Amino acid sequence: MLPVIIFDSIPAPVKFKEGKSLEKLDIQIPVELRGFLDFFDEVSFFPSADEAIAVMDKEGLFSDPHFFFIFSDRERFVEKQVVILRRYHETILSPIFVNINLYSDVVNVIDGVFKTFSETIVSKTSEIWDILSKFDPSPYAVSLPESRKIAYIRFLTSRKIDEEKPVLSRDSVTGFFYPRAYYIFAPAKKGEEKEELESLKMHKILEADISNKTSLCPFCEYYNLIFREVCPSCGSVRIRLVEFIHHYSCGYIGPVDEFVKGDKLICPKCHEELKHIGVDYDKPLEKYLCDNCGARFLEPDIDVLCANCKKKFKPEEVESEFVYRYLLTPFGKLVAFEGRLPINVFEEISVSLGVINYNAFSYILDKFIHISERYERPFCVLGIYFSVLEEAFAELPIKIRTFLKDLITVIKDNVRSADILSTSEEKYLFILLPETPKEGGMRVYERIQTQIDKLLKKNKLEDFVRFRIAILCSPSSEKFSTSQELIKTLIDRLRS
Repeated sequence: MLPVIIFDSIPAPVKFKEGKSLEKLDIQIPVELRGFLDFFDEVSFFPSADEAIAVMDKEGLFSDPHFFFIFSDRERFVEKQVVILRRYHETILSPIFVNINLYSDVVNVIDGVFKTFSETIVSKTSEIWDILSKFDPSPYAVSLPESRKIAYIRFLTSRKIDEEKPVLSRDSVTGFFYPRAYYIFAPAKKGEEKEELESLKMHKILEADISNKTSLCPFCEYYNLIFREVCPSCGSVRIRLVEFIHHYSCGYIGPVDEFVKGDKLICPKCHEELKHIGVDYDKPLEKYLCDNCGARFLEPDIDVLCANCKKKFKPEEVESEFVYRYLLTPFGKLVAFEGRLPINVFEEISVSLGVINYNAFSYILDKFIHISERYERPFCVLGIYFSVLEEAFAELPIKIRTFLKDLITVIKDNVRSADILSTSEEKYLFILLPETPKEGGMRVYERIQTQIDKLLKKNKLEDFVRFRIAILCSPSSEKFSTSQELIKTLIDRLRS
């Protein structure tokens, strides 16, 4: 087992081997680290994680059982080294120990805190490496996101961790983030790692359980919202809580301070003295005064200002979203050992394209058929059939994944926000193009046909992916009284 010590007081990489004298090397090693020198035949010291990674990579040492021990009295230095080690693909799963308590979320991706050498470090490292040695090699290139997903579930499995809990964070997009996922997936912003967790949930590798709830801006989906009391008339925030007086004889209504003259109440309009409440005056229900437009009102309106995108909206437009804790499933542990993510083509398409339920799609299509018959409004329906041979998932997982992502991009680029998509039988994708005459529908048909043919040839998947596309438009010589008739005709064309 190779101990790798990151010690910020070492000026350059040093390797100690059994029998070498520390005095001759003229290097001061703290007493806390001397236990490593006594226990191991060889110990490597580095001033930083970057240098450790560079040297170990050059010498091909990452495949050998090793662990990192970060020694420093500077907490920020220790945290930085941990972050580097967890983001570099060769050290994502390496056991990491530190010598000081960490008071940040980085503590979630270390394996222990030890002030000095302890045989417990060796024991824990052996346990982790025993599990790591049983993992099959991952087929994914390190640059692919699939590689990070496999690394994440392998980190959980090798540490015998069954769940990822959300943690409050003011720096997160949503107000919550997932520490282990954040430091391993390394997204641009805290909170964005949830997308990767949702992807793993879609694959049944994780399951979700409601843990909390957050409120997000409907425009930018950030959580940092400012709720403000505003004037119902002009929307100004220049409002104040005041007490009003209503003078019966002249009808004037104004704030109390306008009436107070010494120890008397004098109407500012008619200058009459007000002596008895209920006889000369009363106090109306209005409580607020707008200093901007002068409006008086009982209760202010509430609006919301997003501190991120600066847009204003009503409280009822705020997006409420559940915050989940994610649990590693038994199937997820199996995937960790096998190193291959399952691919469910239609499930991924459904999530990425936001398709609607087929029954809802059929109901909407019925409406368009009736509208077209009565008012001669045009529409088209595209049908796309494709299936992937089972052996392709096992033999060409990366090519299939690349094709799927490109396929989704092609479809997104060729549909409008008004178009409606659905899937059926995990074989067919249907696209309803409202207000689209036949010539417009044919242009979409030809673009998708051409671009998908190019994708198949580019990835050399012609023998593994079956693909067909068909289109029906209305009005046309063919008459359909129901959506079932139209879809049946479309499917018959896709099968022929």
